[in-house]
Amino acid sequence: MKFLKKVLALAGCFALAVLLSCGTHIKQQTPQIKNALTHPQVEQQIAELGKAATVLLVGKAADRTGFAGSGFFVRGDLVVTNVHVLSGIHGKSYSWRIKSPNEPTQYTIKGVMASDPNRDLAILKVEGTGAEVLPIGDSDAVALHETVIAVGALRQGSKRVKSKIAKGPIIRTTPNFFNIKAPLLPGHSGGPVLNSKGEVIGISVEGGTARGSGNAIPSNHLKTLLDNMSVEEIPLEKWQQEPRIRAYAYVKQGNKKERDRDYIGATKAYNTAIRLNPDFARAHLQRGLLRSVLGNHKAAIADYNTALRLGRDYADVFSNRGAAKNELGNHKGAVEDCNIAIRLEPDYAEAYINRGTAKEGLDDLKGAIKDYDEAIRLKLKKDALAIAYLKRADAKAALGENRAAIKDYDEAIHLKPKKNALAITYLKRADAKAALGENRAAIEDYDEAIHLKPKKDVLAITYLKRADAKTALGENEAAIEDYDHGIHLKPGDIILVAITYFKRADAKAALGGHEAAIKDYDRGIRLVPIDALRAIGYVSRAEAKSNLGNDKGAIEDCDTAIRIDPNLAEAYEARAGAKSNLGNKSGAIEDYDVVIHLKPDYAKAYYKRGRAKVGIGNISEAKADLQTALKLVAQENDKPLKTNIEETLGHLD
Repeated sequence: MKFLKKVLALAGCFALAVLLSCGTHIKQQTPQIKNALTHPQVEQQIAELGKAATVLLVGKAADRTGFAGSGFFVRGDLVVTNVHVLSGIHGKSYSWRIKSPNEPTQYTIKGVMASDPNRDLAILKVEGTGAEVLPIGDSDAVALHETVIAVGALRQGSKRVKSKIAKGPIIRTTPNFFNIKAPLLPGHSGGPVLNSKGEVIGISVEGGTARGSGNAIPSNHLKTLLDNMSVEEIPLEKWQQEPRIRAYAYVKQGNKKERDRDYIGATKAYNTAIRLNPDFARAHLQRGLLRSVLGNHKAAIADYNTALRLGRDYADVFSNRGAAKNELGNHKGAVEDCNIAIRLEPDYAEAYINRGTAKEGLDDLKGAIKDYDEAIRLKLKKDALAIAYLKRADAKAALGENRAAIKDYDEAIHLKPKKNALAITYLKRADAKAALGENRAAIEDYDEAIHLKPKKDVLAITYLKRADAKTALGENEAAIEDYDHGIHLKPGDIILVAITYFKRADAKAALGGHEAAIKDYDRGIRLVPIDALRAIGYVSRAEAKSNLGNDKGAIEDCDTAIRIDPNLAEAYEARAGAKSNLGNKSGAIEDYDVVIHLKPDYAKAYYKRGRAKVGIGNISEAKADLQTALKLVAQENDKPLKTNIEETLGHLD
């Protein structure tokens, strides 16, 4: 009791009333000190009382791996902590020490007196002397926005123990947990949450969803557990073999395997945890998160639903379910989930990002930008902040605001996110520069992305884009080399491969290599699963065949393209050109009629139809088409076409 006596000796009369109120006097002081934690001296004294009763539990395995958490005394021989602090990792035997930050005393664990695995609570019986004891308050009396203090014991080095204090208001209350606007660190787990009277009204359980927040178990669940303790303690190792306790160990094992990217092992561990305790909400959440990583979003949503049904209605469960719905194209459902997450935790930046993504899916780009603005304002951690800038830039680029997008890409690059995200940011910034016609600057960014050696599909896309920029500069040979690289990478996306073949064929055709181009069009057509894209491949191959004088083959390809996509104007235009080459001007005019019907403001179609009409002697209608083409070409700013139209009209006068 020496430490507590020293604290009390330093306190004034007001503080003495607070600290000595472990018995009946505490109720007499309630009106005076309800908001006493706003007073620095009282805050310090409550914190010191919490420190005096809080201990560090350290577990260590034979292979020297270990972990630690907090606990606190509720009786001279009883320590409260979390089940997850004690559960270990299945298959490893741990030795335990309990250390006090304020006294050199170490305590010995005799066994477990009671536990509630579904609420993550355990009561240990210990041996030792000098412990301070905390009174248990009524968690049902906790008021929203009431300020509380969370006390934790953190390890510093191999021997030193340091207390960690976090203070903040309660921002959400449920029967299962309190959400506190205070930065609860991993070492806070199992530590007490104190009100202004020095009473335990909660037990820290984990960090919260939003940065600088945490969750606590209401103290009335602890009261129930204290009222139903065993007469004899259960040895710790025997208790750890109980199915619902082993479930915690398997979740920890799954977490470790997931960090090591052993996703099969992690899945097995989470499955085992759920088999051992089907009502273990945390296990369902962890498996759901892993399933999302693996792309199994429907199964992930099923796990999130179960976690919510079991009472784990944290904001992050709603936000992650929203992210999974986004992946499945259910953007409206994603917005609804993210709305709930933001209502529960208004400072939850990741929820704003997920909602912004959903709004983009609903073509609400301005709404998405507002959400990304809010996420950026909330100052996410580095990698997440870079993603927020990247996504805001994408939305701006989609609105045609490429200059503003480039500024956001600059911010994301400055943050130096992980390699793959950084490569994607360079790639996207290059796209914005290319859209502005700044192809040299775009190529420099594509170079940076390629140098980072991102994942295969991202690298293949980057080669494809760099090749496009080189093609725009007329550097077709260099472009073909990049298309070669993209194809040789054999990305998993078949559409990407098909597009690369088509683009390489275009570059070869531009160099006069029409036979080689046709081979690439053949490869792309065989690969591509999307009808509309395959139709474009047939049209491109038709143009290459026409350039080789094979107009009959070109017409056959155009016929195929039209059967696939009857509204593809380019197919009718290419077929019309092939028919003209074969002297079938009337047939060509019929096809140009369709092109003009599909694209009424297309100057080149009027020009070509006019020339075809000249070929059949219909001069008056030819002049009308050419004059229409001349009016339209002024809007398109196509100077070579304008010159051709004027020359053709001049020959007709």
